Amino acid sequence: MNQPAYSDSPHEASMDTAPSEGGGMPISSALRILMGVGFLAVGLVQGVGAFTGEVEGGIVFIIDGLGFFLLAGTGVTMLMNRFYSLYLLLIWAVLGIVGSFLGEGDLALPALFARIMVGLVALAAIGQRQTRSPS
Repeated sequence: MNQPAYSDSPHEASMDTAPSEGGGMPISSALRILMGVGFLAVGLVQGVGAFTGEVEGGIVFIIDGLGFFLLAGTGVTMLMNRFYSLYLLLIWAVLGIVGSFLGEGDLALPALFARIMVGLVALAAIGQRQTRSPS
């Protein structure tokens, strides 16, 4: 007996309607916009605060300041629905982790864990995107 070449499975149908090459992030548009605005706001406020703070400068503050401006850039790319915002988010997480270990004072464990988790989520989303077949 001949079987039809197509499948009625909703999972396979959703894979066919995935964004084409250069598409956006694999989340809903409302969540993407909310996260983009949040990352933009937090990145700008924290970046300006890191560079204009009353604490003495140093490599850690430069890394933190650049990292937070990178987070603001991530927010902008999320608002433009670009997939490479996940790579920017991953770089922000790595910079934060490096800055945490280079810090001369107390290690802020909650901030370190948060950046590790953000990095892992970005890696998982990138990996999810890479495993999709381009057919």
